Amino acid sequence: MYTYEINAGYSVMDASLHMKIPAILDCFQDAAIFEAENGKITVAYLYNRQLAWLLSSWQIVIDRCPKLNEKVKITTMPYAFKGFLGYRGFTMTGEDGVVITKAASIWTLMNTKKQCPSRLTQELQEGYEMGEKPVMDYAPRKIALLGEPQIKEQFKVRKFQIDSNQHMNNVVYVKLAMEVLPEDISIKELRAEYKKPAHLGEEVVAAVCKAEGKYQVVLQNPAGDIYAVVEFSVLER
Repeated sequence: MYTYEINAGYSVMDASLHMKIPAILDCFQDAAIFEAENGKITVAYLYNRQLAWLLSSWQIVIDRCPKLNEKVKITTMPYAFKGFLGYRGFTMTGEDGVVITKAASIWTLMNTKKQCPSRLTQELQEGYEMGEKPVMDYAPRKIALLGEPQIKEQFKVRKFQIDSNQHMNNVVYVKLAMEVLPEDISIKELRAEYKKPAHLGEEVVAAVCKAEGKYQVVLQNPAGDIYAVVEFSVLER
């Protein structure tokens, strides 16, 4: 298990002076990298073996978002491996000691040269310190669409959205999906299923459907090939 602490800064606040949801995802993403860099299986270790962990899915349950200058603790732990998949949990704890956000994620180990999944070796598995599976109601990894999405916006992938894997960072998909949501909602749970990476200069079309207290945003290219599906469970304000 790996833990680090931050003070929630103004640059990641929304209009109510609470941390934006993509900033929480950034914290979780950073925690996974910090753990790697302080352990045996670093980013360089994977790069040298033409390997990379790519995010396949998120499920994030949000009780509340940190307020401005609140000291929060972020914790992560891998809790299972299966074939070429890795399962990792996250928690964010407020300064009152209560867990305010928890998340489960599934990652695919990719061979970056062959562009195909790669099974974990024994050396890789032994290089991680395993933890406990987060206690939460788990949803399926795949998101079943609740209706026919309607096109709302179109974006172009910019340089600042590209990460070290040379495609759009996983948090950016959530940011783009949130751009087409109504403002008068409170997000209590977020799920994301990643299907295909978007690269620099590509067009991303956002289509939305709403049903059963949920908004689903399909991010796809103009030909209809899906990059990701992001689902938000919401409360109307």
